[in-house]
Amino acid sequence: MKNFLISVDSMVTRWIGSALLLALIFSTVACAAKHVVLVPATNAILAPQPNSAQGSSQGVSVQLRANAWDDDPRTLDKDLAPVEITIQNDSGRPLAIRYEDFALIAADDRRYSDIPPYQIGGDSYEHLQPYWAYSDAHYSAVRLPTKAMLQDAMSEGVVADHGRVTGFLYFTKPTGQSQQLAFHATLVDMRTGTKFGEIVVPLAMKVF
Repeated sequence: MKNFLISVDSMVTRWIGSALLLALIFSTVACAAKHVVLVPATNAILAPQPNSAQGSSQGVSVQLRANAWDDDPRTLDKDLAPVEITIQNDSGRPLAIRYEDFALIAADDRRYSDIPPYQIGGDSYEHLQPYWAYSDAHYSAVRLPTKAMLQDAMSEGVVADHGRVTGFLYFTKPTGQSQQLAFHATLVDMRTGTKFGEIVVPLAMKVF
């Protein structure tokens, strides 16, 4: 009888241990599956493309496409907030494009600046594919900025009247998971250096 009780206790202990291990695994997988991205806010003026919103001021229109990065590295939106911007200038004046004139501003007034692509540093870590299973490593480091990031970036310069330009801006990753933000673009006349307007596009952070 004593041996039987010991056997039952051992089985219960193993069962509890297995249950706890499974719970830990599922919890880890669930946490890993969470993905925080920028999306248009509910009060934003939506654009035709998916995950897109738009705004305009003084003859300049901006279309913003969030969660649009699909290049190298694939994991970029874990480290930064890349946003694809299309600017149409019909203001009757040349529009200056300067990285300092773009920002994400949170409801608590915290400012997340646009980072010039050539100033981005560090590494992004991509999960190794199954066919690399012979390696003991699980992640591969990708040095930033990549060639794709530099090629796809919005360039500083000028947009002539009736001109149009498209490119990515790379913002500091906002903290938090459900906060409201807004994309701000300051409009500056290239000839005079004076500000003549501002475009604001409401955004939000969403957890997938």
